[in-house]
Amino acid sequence: MKLNQTQIEQLKKLISYKGYTEIDVQFEILDHVACEVEKLMEENSNLSLEDAFGKVHAGFGIFGFSSLEESYKKMIEKRVWKNYLMGMKEIFSSFQIVLVIILGFLIYQLSLFFNEPKGWILVAGIFLLLPTTWFFFNMVRTYGRYKNYASYLGSRHLFQIFNLGQLVLIFIYQYIQKTEDQTSFTYLTFQALIIPLLVWLILSIFVLPKVLNQSIQETEKLKSIYEG
Repeated sequence: MKLNQTQIEQLKKLISYKGYTEIDVQFEILDHVACEVEKLMEENSNLSLEDAFGKVHAGFGIFGFSSLEESYKKMIEKRVWKNYLMGMKEIFSSFQIVLVIILGFLIYQLSLFFNEPKGWILVAGIFLLLPTTWFFFNMVRTYGRYKNYASYLGSRHLFQIFNLGQLVLIFIYQYIQKTEDQTSFTYLTFQALIIPLLVWLILSIFVLPKVLNQSIQETEKLKSIYEG
């Protein structure tokens, strides 16, 4: 038998009662459970939806649907990283590489135009602080409605790497400002890393929303199957 929309909604509520409140996790579990419930109710027409659901849930063992939730979240994490790397690869393997070179050159020229150390602070403010502020404002405004989605929360793992990049940049800047020996290997290496790090962080700001969109679109596809 085929479950109707009312029964689908009932299953979603039953899944939510089990503690799986993230919308896309519910649909992922629903995708596995609905077919099994349909089979059981087809084999026994007297079986209620709740009883069929209970049998399916029991069949997953003492941890219930936790294994499905865990595997789904791992899949999200892998997909997010894959989409992020693909987005960066697309930039560096297309005509957009010209924009990257121009961006790096512009950062370098502006850092020379202003006196040290104010130069790098101003450059970081223009090219990093302002885009970052816009990025997080846009995230809250555009994607706030997805805060109960595992795909949204999973995509935010990339922000940790972004934050790490900023911390590394600050550490390098402080090291360069405090070091008197400007001919040492460490000093020259760190100095050479500033522009690539700034460029990478700036590019990430524009790639991350695209990655999040891709994750949400996958969820919306699954959602449309059961709500369409």
